[in-house]
Amino acid sequence: MLADRDIFDLPGLSAEACARLVAAVADDPANQSQVTALKDEFQREGISWKADDFERALLRRAAAVNEPRVAALPVHESVKRRLIDEFHFYSQPPAKEVLFTGTHLFTTGCKMISLRRFPAGPMDWEISGVPRSWLLKFRKRDLPRVLLFLATRLHGFRPLFFMHVARRPKNRSLLVEREVLRSYYRMARSLELQPGIKGIMASAWFHDPAAVANEPHLSCLNRPYQENGGLIVTMGPAAADAGFLERNVQRKEQLEAGALSYQLGLALWPRAAALAWARRHPELED
Repeated sequence: MLADRDIFDLPGLSAEACARLVAAVADDPANQSQVTALKDEFQREGISWKADDFERALLRRAAAVNEPRVAALPVHESVKRRLIDEFHFYSQPPAKEVLFTGTHLFTTGCKMISLRRFPAGPMDWEISGVPRSWLLKFRKRDLPRVLLFLATRLHGFRPLFFMHVARRPKNRSLLVEREVLRSYYRMARSLELQPGIKGIMASAWFHDPAAVANEPHLSCLNRPYQENGGLIVTMGPAAADAGFLERNVQRKEQLEAGALSYQLGLALWPRAAALAWARRHPELED
């Protein structure tokens, strides 16, 4: 359990109230208005914090409520251990990363603390699905096989484990094939414990075959889908903020020169196929 010494970090606000606030935070900044208003109210009352101490205090209090629930979650044991590590990362002040309200890192922290996002290594996942609006993004020639796959292999649009790239520095091991495969393994083994989930999905630039052709080290991110009963199909240009420019000067220069254009790829992996793959790879257990 997290230390009780943090109980007075947010005067007059119970741990349960903090947990409710954190659970309401979503990707849309408008969903964080309650947190912003609370921080402003404390400041008007003469209570202020250095850097992101307010956000971490909020997450600490929420974590104290939700940490006891981790042991009973229907996820692989290795995921539970990593989830506890994430609780401490987001609730303790580190040397560099800041969690200001409205940032992607704060949103991710809220999802972890409220047990809506789960760590698998260099990748995380949330429970989501394929938005029906995405059907408009596929090329006409691809749409029939996407619809057939959704109907006969996934048996619907949702619920699915939606894969995300993990926070820094954990995402650095996306370049390490064994760590990528271990992430998929942990997701598949967690899938096994949740019978209602139909499979695994991802939407990312590194699922574009052109990206893999240019950078073969990305192949390990695609191989489980391609070689084990999944589907990968592109659905329109990847925006500049899709992640392929992050910390990569060369790609940025190529994009600006018109020499680089990646598509967003949609990767789908049915439940039965992912479970069968995991059973064939016990060496990935940790």
